[in-house]
Amino acid sequence: AQGNVLPVLYGEMRVGSRVVSQEISTADEGDGGQVVVIGR
Repeated sequence: AQGNVLPVLYGEMRVGSRVVSQEISTADEGDGGQVVVIGR
């Protein structure tokens, strides 16, 4: 059972991180891009 649980949890974590990264990418295109310019 544990052998199946770990891959499933790991898969959910990867999927969740993918969704979060997509949201961050969208944010970077907006306010995030301005922050980068200000940083320079």
